[in-house]
Amino acid sequence: MNIFFIGMGNMGHHRLRAIKKLKVKFELNVIGFYDPTVASIDWNGKKIICETKIDRQFFKNTMASFFIIGTPHYLIYEYIKDILVSKPSCSILVEKPLGINFNEAKKIRDLKNKNQNIFVGLNYRYFKGISALLKDLEDCKFGEINSLNISMGHGHSSKIKNSWKINKEKAGGGVIIDPGIHVINLMQLFVGSKINIVAKHLTSMNFWKTGIEEQCNLLFESKKIPLIHLNISILKWRSSFEISIFGNNGYGIINGRGSHYGKQVYRTGKRWSWESSVFNNQIDTEQIVSQSLGEDVFESELENILKCLLGFDCEQKPCFFGEALDTMELTSKIYSYG
Repeated sequence: MNIFFIGMGNMGHHRLRAIKKLKVKFELNVIGFYDPTVASIDWNGKKIICETKIDRQFFKNTMASFFIIGTPHYLIYEYIKDILVSKPSCSILVEKPLGINFNEAKKIRDLKNKNQNIFVGLNYRYFKGISALLKDLEDCKFGEINSLNISMGHGHSSKIKNSWKINKEKAGGGVIIDPGIHVINLMQLFVGSKINIVAKHLTSMNFWKTGIEEQCNLLFESKKIPLIHLNISILKWRSSFEISIFGNNGYGIINGRGSHYGKQVYRTGKRWSWESSVFNNQIDTEQIVSQSLGEDVFESELENILKCLLGFDCEQKPCFFGEALDTMELTSKIYSYG
């Protein structure tokens, strides 16, 4: 499979490292890339020089069949459009989100044909703790679910001040679209049914003062889970990530996301288990299910994408186009709510 990269920043290099680990197993070959800020990359001991120009004619003529896009949000749609128009049969992995907003996502839907595969890098499902929690929910380990809480805090860095990432026109918004889209997508995976918005509270102009929402508190409800709370911020200078799900029989709690967020630890507990244990508190009765730093998330995601393309069974299904479109639609509804 011949692969072409568009964007070779931090995420592009994560993807490239994953491809290097999987190249023999899936016969992968990187044939080129485009990023005006990067002169060359190393592949199989050889230096690949950045293409000087990519357009529809380039995409039509290239031998690549798999494209990996990791660019600022406002560039995503045009690149996907040019690929879809030029390559009747191809596969694309695009970093989240699926365009700058739901309208762009719908335009992509209208361009795409049945021989074109699009996957979106909503990859939190491949963290070991989250994957285990999804399995426990599928097995009804905690009984009927009462509540779901997801909290994510991020602080960027001082270099972000003049970046597109906090520019509403270029990013599409603030914490709701990024990193919130990861959290919203996870919520949809956990719930697996229709989700209704109950309330939202956003804050802006507190620190970055660009007009984007810098913090949000969102409340939802569903038939499966009656109380859902998302709390997302880019004004926390100590990165944090937590998921807690409580059911009638027990609960699951995840802390951490690797990297600056610390090791991801997933633990479970049973209702009132402290009453029949040697401990006099609940936390000491909990079981640690998994601990990981998440180094293999990109490799696991890519491996499952390739298995899907080749018709093999997947351990965890990647984010297909339809799922990503649903997440973009819910994100749009959140922005317009109230």
